[in-house]
Amino acid sequence: MQNFSWIRRVKLQQLRAVLALAESPSLVRASESLNLSQPAVSKILRELETDLGVELFTRTSRGSHTTPMGDMLVERVRVIFSQLERVAQEIHDLNAGLSGHVVVGVLPAGGADFLPRALASLYRAYPGIRVTVIEGTYDHLIPQLQQGAIEMIVGRIPAYRFRDGLEVEPLYEENITFAVCPQHPLLSRPAVALSDLLEWPWIMPLADTTLRQMVESAFHDAGLDLPAAPCESISVITNRRLIMETDYIAAFPTQVIQTDLDTGLLAAIPISPARSFGAVGISQVKERPLSHAALRLVDQLRATARRYE
Repeated sequence: MQNFSWIRRVKLQQLRAVLALAESPSLVRASESLNLSQPAVSKILRELETDLGVELFTRTSRGSHTTPMGDMLVERVRVIFSQLERVAQEIHDLNAGLSGHVVVGVLPAGGADFLPRALASLYRAYPGIRVTVIEGTYDHLIPQLQQGAIEMIVGRIPAYRFRDGLEVEPLYEENITFAVCPQHPLLSRPAVALSDLLEWPWIMPLADTTLRQMVESAFHDAGLDLPAAPCESISVITNRRLIMETDYIAAFPTQVIQTDLDTGLLAAIPISPARSFGAVGISQVKERPLSHAALRLVDQLRATARRYE
């Protein structure tokens, strides 16, 4: 049985010193950021290394660098301080008569319609809750989720390669819509086949995105070449406007442009059968409890998804 008694002795100052030196390999700068002398910082780190029985930093003439054990500790310490900051913020908010703060990451498939509707319901039910929304792709949002900078991600459920250490909750199934301007010549045809879409230029999703892979699969499975794509973009704002001004075709998760379809700003090419984009829902870190504010948001997301169904 290993002796973990050092857990009872470890001080936040020691953990701060680890972060300071990892972020600034110069002992001088690390000491200045901690407002301590260099000998004091060196002593703190030696004591921690002695307690753990491993070397956390290698010292060279060019400064200090984390060892593999040091890298692991730094990653965990960042999560610890992130959680402490969140607890302090929640206590402050509750004491100030607010109802908490939640930071949520969002993907395009969740950010255009689904999350805004849930946030509107959240505000009506809990007007004191503050929400920070960070938009991005999974490779951008997953590290922030793992480090505790955001509490959950709303959007398409991630591929298995992104799911390590995550808990996912699918909420509704999303389809893909091929969108054009309302005056597009394709819309005058009585029937449209996938091969007909090759006659027109496309705005193609960026390589390595889920939507790009799905578009490519649709054409390849039908034995077709990919359409000409003068533009590659995942910007919803740019793509919408470009479609309105040209005869380009673009693929969207349906809910991203549902309001545009309803108001006639964009039109959907009627291709059957519908092509699935996959499940949209919530991703969070396994066994990491959500804040009270985040749990309220989850309730509203589930209610919004039920209305979609």
